[in-house]
Amino acid sequence: MMNLLNSIVFFASISSMVVMYFIIGDNRSDIEFHNGKAYLTAEKRELTELQPFTFENYLNGDWAKTFDLFVNDNFPHRETFMQWSVQLRKLRGIEVENQEKIVYLKPKKGEQPKFDEQGNPIEYLDEYDESYSNGLLILNGRVYPRSGGSPKLAANFARMVSDYAAQLAGEVRVLTAVPPLSSAFIPAAEYSHYNGQNQRSLEAIRNNLTNGAIFCDVFTELNNHAGEQLYFGTDHHWKPIGAYYAYVAFCKGAGFTPVPLEQMEKRTKTNFLGTMYQMTQDPSVKENPDVMDYYIPKVQTTAIRYGEFGFKGSAAKVFEHGCSGGATYSTFLGGDRPLMKITTNVKNGRKAVVIKNSMGNAFSVFLISHYEELWVVDLRYSKQNLIEIIRTNKINDLIFAPGMNHVMNPNTVNMMRRLGTQSGVYIPPKPKPVVDSTTVITDTIP
Repeated sequence: MMNLLNSIVFFASISSMVVMYFIIGDNRSDIEFHNGKAYLTAEKRELTELQPFTFENYLNGDWAKTFDLFVNDNFPHRETFMQWSVQLRKLRGIEVENQEKIVYLKPKKGEQPKFDEQGNPIEYLDEYDESYSNGLLILNGRVYPRSGGSPKLAANFARMVSDYAAQLAGEVRVLTAVPPLSSAFIPAAEYSHYNGQNQRSLEAIRNNLTNGAIFCDVFTELNNHAGEQLYFGTDHHWKPIGAYYAYVAFCKGAGFTPVPLEQMEKRTKTNFLGTMYQMTQDPSVKENPDVMDYYIPKVQTTAIRYGEFGFKGSAAKVFEHGCSGGATYSTFLGGDRPLMKITTNVKNGRKAVVIKNSMGNAFSVFLISHYEELWVVDLRYSKQNLIEIIRTNKINDLIFAPGMNHVMNPNTVNMMRRLGTQSGVYIPPKPKPVVDSTTVITDTIP
């Protein structure tokens, strides 16, 4: 009887929403259209379409699984109806107010689309590129990876860095500034072991560096501020304040004096729902969007971005202040580009190259206070030869600052190795032979 009552209430709620949909009208300001498809501006993803209703897909649960997403995405006054969706889940006996849960994700192929202000597709994406095979912890509306790295894999990264230090001995200082994962700062005692695991993984880098390579202790600096929110709750990146403390750690290792935050311009962006929300679609995460305070050094800059090959570039910005919604983190460097050159008015003759993935974007912008020239290399996209960049431009410091997941991945470590040996020259693929359809092939008798 209770199941029948729940079904009646469920269908009554659906019917009332449909009626209100037509009464209110669809005056949406939170979507944009590209190539005939609608995308949610804030969440950087395509709107969900409602499956055709059949008794078969209702009984097996397939239709109900997509209905909530459709309600969330497509109804007018979407934020109000989001709360209705939560109530409908409760009517179906699904509790969504758990303060703690584990979510396992299936690998997702392809990249989320992103567009510039003119509606043109951006070729290089600040994509969700991490692996969470052990699942994600959702705690009080914030998402954390359930991992802390591996000392053995960290040693492999250290050997790669040490090889660069040996090759460039007497020419360039080589430094590492690798951050821990956000799991190091989960505010619950039962997960405190991840803090120690992160620390051991990063100390393995220090213990295995040779040939004069310098270790910058990012973990200790961040751990001294563990009570602050150093990482986003809805995204897999760190907040600018976390990147700032990493910059402080770098300055200590490099022998620089860090610029105090009070001497920078502070700006704020709100309502950021990042990759972790996009992947989990968890209501509790949705209800806790991130606020991003970020800091701009008082340094004049000009920037050029390059494609994968060569040095034919176009104008770029160190800070893209117009980025918002799901693209908020692209405020730093405009997102991921294969190669960027930043020239500053800091006339000290010092030059640096930063090797990074997307985690390094928020970190790199602080370095403009200390270098006249800064080259930012994305280890995933750049096909330019790193050694050529260093020697041609008389670089002083080579800084490895990727996120920990790329440090623990043998494939991405090998990508960093190849930066120093790849040709930097684009070789087009050989065209496939064209078979003339008019040609007749016959058997012959010898």
